[in-house]
Amino acid sequence: MQFMRKQLCVAIVGILYLPLTHANDESSTSMLLPTLSIKANTKSGQEGSEKTKSYIVENSSSATHLNLSVKETPQTINVVTRQQLDDFSLNTTRDILNNTPGVTVTGLETNRTTYTVHGFDISNILYDGMGIPQVDSYNYNTWDPDSYLFDRVEIIKGADALTNGLGDPGATINYVRKKPTKDFQASGGVSYGSWDTQRYEADVSGSLTQDGRVRARLVGYEKAGNSYLDKYSEEKNGVQLIVDADLTDSTTASVGYSKTNQLTNGSQWGALPLTNSAGQQLSYSRSYNYAPSWAYYDWSINNYFASLEQKLAGDWVAKFNYDERISKIQDQMLYLSGNPSATDNTSGIYLYPDIYNQKYRDRTFNLNTSGTYNLFGRKHEANIGYSWSQNVTQNSNAYGSSLGVYTTDLASWSPESQTWGANTPNPTTALILRSLYGATRFHLTDDLKVLLGVNYAEINSRGNYIKNKTLPYAGITYNFTPTYTGYISYSSIFRPQTVIDSSTGKTAVPVEGKSYEMGVKSAWLDNRLTGYLSVFRTEQNNFALSPTFSVSDNLYHSPLGTVRSQGVDIGIAGKVTDALDVSAGYTKFSLKNLENGINPRQYNPTQTFNILTTYTIPQYPKLKVGGSIKWQSAIHDPASASHAGLITQDAYALIGLMTSYQVNKNLKLQLNVNNITNEKYLTGLKDGQGFYGEPTNYNLSVNFNF
Repeated sequence: MQFMRKQLCVAIVGILYLPLTHANDESSTSMLLPTLSIKANTKSGQEGSEKTKSYIVENSSSATHLNLSVKETPQTINVVTRQQLDDFSLNTTRDILNNTPGVTVTGLETNRTTYTVHGFDISNILYDGMGIPQVDSYNYNTWDPDSYLFDRVEIIKGADALTNGLGDPGATINYVRKKPTKDFQASGGVSYGSWDTQRYEADVSGSLTQDGRVRARLVGYEKAGNSYLDKYSEEKNGVQLIVDADLTDSTTASVGYSKTNQLTNGSQWGALPLTNSAGQQLSYSRSYNYAPSWAYYDWSINNYFASLEQKLAGDWVAKFNYDERISKIQDQMLYLSGNPSATDNTSGIYLYPDIYNQKYRDRTFNLNTSGTYNLFGRKHEANIGYSWSQNVTQNSNAYGSSLGVYTTDLASWSPESQTWGANTPNPTTALILRSLYGATRFHLTDDLKVLLGVNYAEINSRGNYIKNKTLPYAGITYNFTPTYTGYISYSSIFRPQTVIDSSTGKTAVPVEGKSYEMGVKSAWLDNRLTGYLSVFRTEQNNFALSPTFSVSDNLYHSPLGTVRSQGVDIGIAGKVTDALDVSAGYTKFSLKNLENGINPRQYNPTQTFNILTTYTIPQYPKLKVGGSIKWQSAIHDPASASHAGLITQDAYALIGLMTSYQVNKNLKLQLNVNNITNEKYLTGLKDGQGFYGEPTNYNLSVNFNF
């Protein structure tokens, strides 16, 4: 594994000396147009959340393509703003989602995770509204994007037929990139934490021309450190450059590029077996890591993106957007297959060493137009567009000399060396998605609005299948008072899948279903504090109940069934007082196989509670203190084809604390401490394997702002 710390540190330091031309001191009300098609405005409608310093945003179009207030969007939206990211040092996607109400992060191993909402996987992950959903029946997220490149992260819960014709109905994640600013600004930071973890950050933005018509932003970070896990270490680094240009008074272009790397040593493939052959649950030292020193998992991504926005007649705007992402994975891994013997809890494990190198090329373009029109004496919004996406996947693999060896004791779980066979390429796979969508919101009265939309989606998996579906969407909102808005929405579900139907031996038919949501949203204290209460119900047919990997054909096989998820979401976010910020939420749901009444995913908690809160002490306005709590109910993994016996993780809570001191307008000191009670817990139970989460840890940072 090659490390790039010195090179990137030089690049980050160089950022601070970019020859950016400072903008005029006079304030400007103009704002950069979004890089990509889904524009998510903040409270002012003109600036990123980094400027508002708020825990909320007011407007978003992540759910519908229409630029609506969050309060009048008929779905639950959680937003993790730049201020929350900074206050609690939420530097990774896993950190972010672990602190988002209603989202469960299941750690499958050191590198791969699954994200779920309401019991269903999140497979639709967007960047500035652009992306291609996974269609696998297992949604393993091997990449853990760093938050420093983004202004905020928006999570839209439930099925999303307008912006996500394909994908699971759990939620959609939309990363909103930091955008160039007209006025010059620069910031950076240095931090040190547990296990010799070091982090360096730099961010510079401003105008490249005196008149401010060309603007740029360059962002970079570097993180490296060891771990509480034996033999595990990680380095992450990245850089992002975006240039915006006003070509004319009505035409704006934007181009951007980012390169990110995540390089790990001592990486697991799968995790520790949690039961022995007699079905008894096993326990390990929290720091135990079976992965040998030769194991590694390296991921690199080159991302190119561009947009062109043209103002048309009236307030209509046409946008063209392009995004291309080239991802490469190189690794040497070891998988522990089976359950150890009940006689000693160490012998009888089947070793499976493998090199599985992969390359993905994802391309997406989107063309849409949006604006307002008059009908029956009222103004209404509308949007229509077309998107095209392609995923091409290439991979190859090789087996190690320990393949098929059975362990005799704990030491044999980690063979010291490996000789590798020939690397064999596998067939290239290609997937094309096409979507033609449109939506309009009718203002029937000042308070009553009806949102109607449709999305025609087609998927072409070359050499496998072609599927298409027309997906309707409908929503109604009603402002009972200026403070309270009620809503109800309906969305259809369509997701082709690659799993093999156990009953037929063929590729499973697509998942289809319906999703309903009804609730009330509120905005208090001059819209500075918001809340929501919603109930939801989702049904899916042809759902893969228990995907299990088969080494005979390298595919997942599963029985299919009909499942129903229903429950409630409650949340609050924003400023309770000028000194007190809060983001909190509680979710409770039930998930059942309608044929037998059993929850097919008992490894997901059915109740969660999250809170992030900070308080600026009035007597010492430079001092801020805060805390976080993440609680989840007990989870289980019943005996299955993957393991014997029942595995249980009791309910637990993780508590964190933070404090910061603003030395002056340019310098801030901050301390974050996580898991202060040193709770020992399993990060997940899926497929009879798991490992333990982090013990108490700290991070001390020095942040600069100019």
